[in-house]
Amino acid sequence: MNGKIDLIIPRAIKIIQLVLCAFLMLGARAGLAQGVGKDLGTGAQLAAVKLMQQQIGLDNDPPNDRNPKGLRIQFQKIADTQKPEGRTLRYRLLIPGAPEQQNYVLEVWRIGTEVQLTPKQVYTNAKGLVMWHAPRPDQENKESLDSKEEIEVDLKASRGEPIRYILVSPDGKILFPGTVVPFPIESTNNNCHMQAMLGFPNAEGILVYLDGLAPGSAVPLQTVSGSVTQSPHVIADDKGHAVAVVAPAVAGNNAGVVKISMAIKACSVWVEVPWGDGSYRPL
Repeated sequence: MNGKIDLIIPRAIKIIQLVLCAFLMLGARAGLAQGVGKDLGTGAQLAAVKLMQQQIGLDNDPPNDRNPKGLRIQFQKIADTQKPEGRTLRYRLLIPGAPEQQNYVLEVWRIGTEVQLTPKQVYTNAKGLVMWHAPRPDQENKESLDSKEEIEVDLKASRGEPIRYILVSPDGKILFPGTVVPFPIESTNNNCHMQAMLGFPNAEGILVYLDGLAPGSAVPLQTVSGSVTQSPHVIADDKGHAVAVVAPAVAGNNAGVVKISMAIKACSVWVEVPWGDGSYRPL
């Protein structure tokens, strides 16, 4: 294990068709059932499925051997700049509780791209602040430092676009993930929360995360994309969290908007996500 995450990026394939297959194959994990009569055995289709499984895995990473405490990278916004070429958000990275005196490889994964690695190893201080170098004694308890000392990231993104960061020890024995969505597509009502994330740049596949549900409950989810309405169910885990995968493509259409909603006695939430040609538009 060299610390790198093995990610498969489908190339030169019909992503919309593959996501439909992924939608079915991820059904058991995401709590969805969708009758799509396609052969799921090709390498390209399995690559698309693996891609979406990896996204879900990084977003919902539970405590495990490489991360016993279930720590996640936190993103602290420190600037929001509007320029003629677009809007940029700047964040510092923190991971309170991370082991001290430990160096890491920092990996960045944006949808539609391969994982990128920082040019050199990074470190954390006693507060979990991610730094470019090993902290000096006077920096151990600092929650922020100069930009030459702490790692700051400037992000441009489309609405609902997740950007995933991974801190991995050089020997691969420690791994801390984190996902930041600069411009979230989300809805909250009472204790329920829904967030939609792009799985691909043109939203051929969409990840939907639900929180605040009754543990173990099966709740109805409705998607309306053009003339196509689907009504699967999602199953909440023991923390009231559920995951759904939505494939919004409609035969004969190159683009559109999908409305994703959930209505139960306790709450009602819904979001709309543009998909298809021209839908990816960094703000």
